[in-house]
Amino acid sequence: MIRDQFKTKNEISPEGFRYRGLESTRLEALTDTVFGFSITLLVISVSVPSTYLELQVSMYGFLGFIFCSMILLAIWNGHYKYFTNYGLEDGFNRTLNFLFLFILLFYVYPLKYLFNVLGTVVWLRVMQVFGVHSEAFLLKAREMQAANLETDQWADLMIRFGVGFFLIYLIFFLWHWRAYNQREHLALNEREVLLTKYHLKRYGLISLIPLVSMLVVILFGGTASGWAGLIYLGNVFIIIFDKRFRRRLQATPK
Repeated sequence: MIRDQFKTKNEISPEGFRYRGLESTRLEALTDTVFGFSITLLVISVSVPSTYLELQVSMYGFLGFIFCSMILLAIWNGHYKYFTNYGLEDGFNRTLNFLFLFILLFYVYPLKYLFNVLGTVVWLRVMQVFGVHSEAFLLKAREMQAANLETDQWADLMIRFGVGFFLIYLIFFLWHWRAYNQREHLALNEREVLLTKYHLKRYGLISLIPLVSMLVVILFGGTASGWAGLIYLGNVFIIIFDKRFRRRLQATPK
C-alpha cells in the first residue's frame, strides 16, 4: 500500500509530534485504494489514441493531469499525516473518513475537467509563443474553441469545484477538532496540543478560501470566474507560512 511505502522509521515527527498510528489499518488501506483509483480516473479517457496524431493531441492535457495529481497527492499527504500522528479511529473518525472518500470520488471529475481546460489553454498559449502550429496544435485549438464554456457554465463549474474543495478540507478541520477534544485520551503534550491548534487554524483558513471564491461567483456571476479562481492562490501564502512555522518549531527544543 502507498502508506507502507512512505512509512517513517522514526517515532517522532520533525516538529516533535509523537506518532501514534504507525501501523497501517484496514481503514487506511481502503483509503489508499480509493486514492489510487481516483488518480487512475484522471488518466482514463474515452478511447486509447489509435494514431500518432491523436497521441500528440492527448499530450496537451498533460499539464492539467500534473495539477490534478498534485492536489490529490496533497490531500492524501494530509490524510496520511493525520492518521500517523493521532492514530485515532473511533466511530466519529470512521464516519468522516467514509464521507471523505465519497466526496473525493465525486470531486475527481470536476477537478479533472477544470484543470484539463485550464492546463490545455495554458499549454496552447505556451506553444503559440514558441511558434508551434503543428497539426496537433491546430486540432486541439479547434477542439478547445468548440468546447468553450458559456458564462453560466463557468459559474456552475466553479461552484462544483468549490463545494468539493470546501467539504474535503472541512473534514480535515473536523478530524483535528476531534483530536483536540480527545487530547487527554491521546495524552498529547504541550507541543502536540500547540500543533493541533495550529492545524485547526490552518485547515479553517483553507476551508474559507473556496467559500470566498464561491461567494464571488454567486454575487458577480460567471464573468467573475477568473477572479474567483485567483482567490485559490491564497493557498500559496498558507503554504509559505506553514513552512516558516514548521522551521521555527523544529528549531525549538523538543
